[in-house]
Amino acid sequence: MVKIDFTYLEVLSEDDEDFKDEFIETFESTYVSLVRKMREELASGNMDQLSKSAHQLKPSAKMISLPCAETLEDIQYHPENATEELLTDIHDQCEDALKQLKDWIGR
Repeated sequence: MVKIDFTYLEVLSEDDEDFKDEFIETFESTYVSLVRKMREELASGNMDQLSKSAHQLKPSAKMISLPCAETLEDIQYHPENATEELLTDIHDQCEDALKQLKDWIGR
């Protein structure tokens, strides 16, 4: 299990519960759709699009200090390094983060 850092979100949200809810909903829909898309792109060999998808997910991962942010950056610049195992790890880290985010706001 990864441990996320809430520091940046605490400052950014200024205790606004609506902001926190919106961030969590956006994070969940973003990572679910982008990881699925990255898997499809890897399977089809569409490395240019895989690079773009990694780039899209990277800011959310960085915002909560997920270790996979570095993996996403590597895939962004070197999509040929992507593997199904790396994508599974990214997905699992995002799943752990989502659970922690929901606990953070008491959901």
